[in-house]
Amino acid sequence: MSIERSVTSRETSELCLPAQPSKLGVAREYAQRAAAAFGLDADRCYEFVFAVNEAVTNAIRHGRPDEHGQIHLSVLVDGDRLTFAVRDYGTFAASTFDRMTSSERGRGFALMTRLMDAVQLCAAPGSTTVRLSTLACERAPGEGAR
Repeated sequence: MSIERSVTSRETSELCLPAQPSKLGVAREYAQRAAAAFGLDADRCYEFVFAVNEAVTNAIRHGRPDEHGQIHLSVLVDGDRLTFAVRDYGTFAASTFDRMTSSERGRGFALMTRLMDAVQLCAAPGSTTVRLSTLACERAPGEGAR
């Protein structure tokens, strides 16, 4: 994967991944390479990879794979913004999400929003996409979107 950043650049990369917990390491490596190539420092790379891990875990546990058993990951560099998208083929259920946040599980989405500059949940019949974005500009660790 080659991702270079400039003010006018727009680079994309995609990865289809089997929807299996054993593939989380591959997703983290993919996110790590993208974050490092984008120029994030070590702390922000860690935050980015942590948020991606949460999104991919949710897609594997609660989403549905495509007809080939895969979920889809993509990286978009658009000027000073790095966005990582995780798409599965399940239909997002808000009532399930609300129940999960009150248990021992279900804190991933809150962590994602805390660590990233922007988190977007796009739910449609038969598809759920989570987009995690961070900016190149300096910010203190943990000062993501609130």
